[in-house]
Amino acid sequence: MEQIDLEKILSPEWGKADGDFVTSQYGAQLNFISHQADTVVVTLSQVYPGLQWLWSIDQHDFQVVLPIDNQLRLDLPAGTHRHQIVLQNLTMGQIALWQQGVRLMSVTSQHALEPVGFQKPYVTFVGDSITAGECMDGLQHHPELSFPQLVAQALQRPLARIAYGGTGLTSHAPFQEPSAIEALWKIGETIARPRVQTDLVVVNYGLNDANYGANRQEFAFGLRVYLLELIKRFHQARFILLTPYNGAFVDIFKTEAQRFDCFEVVDTSDWQVYVTGRHPNLVEHQRAAHNILNLLEV
Repeated sequence: MEQIDLEKILSPEWGKADGDFVTSQYGAQLNFISHQADTVVVTLSQVYPGLQWLWSIDQHDFQVVLPIDNQLRLDLPAGTHRHQIVLQNLTMGQIALWQQGVRLMSVTSQHALEPVGFQKPYVTFVGDSITAGECMDGLQHHPELSFPQLVAQALQRPLARIAYGGTGLTSHAPFQEPSAIEALWKIGETIARPRVQTDLVVVNYGLNDANYGANRQEFAFGLRVYLLELIKRFHQARFILLTPYNGAFVDIFKTEAQRFDCFEVVDTSDWQVYVTGRHPNLVEHQRAAHNILNLLEV
């Protein structure tokens, strides 16, 4: 069996830890090219209850694939094909997922697999559960159908996603692990987030702050600190700040962004993405992606 070099096939949502790779992100991916019929075995450190993966061949529709015990086995078809494997869901609370992560130990195959050579810079999306693609269909997560993935596909660019449910820019957001700033730099409590070349960063925070009682002064301060951290992390990237879909804090975004010369504020309150008591559905994610692509003149 061939032992695959994991660093070459994993998306940036995986971080190295004690020789293995760990992710805390729905939507974390494995990408590779096969050239003949083969069996690929993905081995995890343990059995993760409720773990579901998605598998796409040549960028066609995804199918759900389930591990048996701590292994995911995929029978690859003959010929040359591109494969995308996406972490869709598991039965674990967000704080536990952040603290423990899903640990990948190895990927083996009968024949050599080729990494996907991404020629263009990554497009990076940062935000909360909506950016993560959570709860798009009842309680089911669909990172593969979320607006970041749709935008990246339309741009034909690789995606880097930093998104955790319930997070925000103030202490009022219901989840503080990870904090928005911590998530920029880490994949887990002690695991560094890999750096990738990115020239476009789309940020969507503020909804949880507004929904859970942050006042204007608190949010303005949290946003100001966060914008400085974005600049430190991504340097010369183009930054697009999406305001909350319910219209909250639009003027604060505009005022704070004026302190810098690299942030574009986009008012999303007329995008018809409905967030009262629920998460956006597939149609609304498609609408958000369409509007972002219009901003980028694609």
